[in-house]
Amino acid sequence: MTTAQKITKGYTEFELLNGRSPHSVFELTKNLEIPEEEFYTHFSSLTQVRRTVLINLITETFQVMDADPNYETFSAREKLLSLYFTLFEQLKMQRSYLLMKYAELKQTPAILKDFDPFLEQLNARVETILLEAKAQEEIQERPYIGRHYAKGFKLAFFYLFRVWIKDESAEFSTTDAAIEKSVNLSFDLLSESPLDALLDFGKFAIKTKVF
Repeated sequence: MTTAQKITKGYTEFELLNGRSPHSVFELTKNLEIPEEEFYTHFSSLTQVRRTVLINLITETFQVMDADPNYETFSAREKLLSLYFTLFEQLKMQRSYLLMKYAELKQTPAILKDFDPFLEQLNARVETILLEAKAQEEIQERPYIGRHYAKGFKLAFFYLFRVWIKDESAEFSTTDAAIEKSVNLSFDLLSESPLDALLDFGKFAIKTKVF
């Protein structure tokens, strides 16, 4: 384990064991029994550590996806489904920490800043998939709004994250259903006949009541 990995692991464990963030870099490094100056070799602040925990999850998601020999044969819709299914499998590895830290996103909007670098990477991958979808005519290119399609998937992620945070179903089956319905709705809204998918998703969203 590298020192950077030791720090991120130590940070999440500190939060879980103490029910709070370290008050300072000094407190964290003392707990990890490493010199404080060693921390600054890898991170500039505790905020950067929190952001790195999230970045690692999206990076590991891409690694798993790209290692699948069948991935390049998927349609754009299937690639987006794969992205979200794989991402939420990775999030499970840090579920206790994520539940403690981000379960109340509505009440603590400032903490959303932790997700900024994570969302940048997610958005870049979504952009790549949507470009392929346009090229294969899986979705329609539209004047003015076509360049902003990927931004909608940021909202989709936070909707799915809220579902997952509250999900008590066996094997997170409610989250799986939410992923499938939201991705299908997104693609159908960007194609020519969105009404059926919109109605189906609306009924599902009312049933889950995550907001």
